[in-house]
Amino acid sequence: MWLPSDEPKNKLYGNKLDKSYLPLSGYMRVLNENYESILFLSDDLVVGAWYLNAKSLNELYENDAMEKVKILDESRIEIYETGEKLFKTILELNEECKLSLPIRINMFWDKIGLNTTDSREELLSKYRINEPSVIDVDNLIKDYKSKTED
Repeated sequence: MWLPSDEPKNKLYGNKLDKSYLPLSGYMRVLNENYESILFLSDDLVVGAWYLNAKSLNELYENDAMEKVKILDESRIEIYETGEKLFKTILELNEECKLSLPIRINMFWDKIGLNTTDSREELLSKYRINEPSVIDVDNLIKDYKSKTED
């Protein structure tokens, strides 16, 4: 794994992580007690991933690494911002980490279960869930009562 020895732009814990901290191009290092992960980020996409199990020293790359990444509340996060030219160089030097198909950061966020800022109304609309009306609830109760009386 080749990475520049810069200081991170931000250091924070997993429970404080927000998408606004993520760089346009750069990488995010996730440190937990038992493993370390690095996600390469470019234009709202995760384009590469690396994972190291600290106990076994087993390394994973690409999609296998993406499957293992977990950001817990106590995870230490380091965010590094790079210029586009340096970012391309980093990806070339870590070719084995490139994902065959980049993943949108929003999809990754949903996968790992980080809190979203979507309001209740946005979530209902997003998943096409209609709120039941009072009449719908009354009908369900009547239907339930009629089935339990039989």
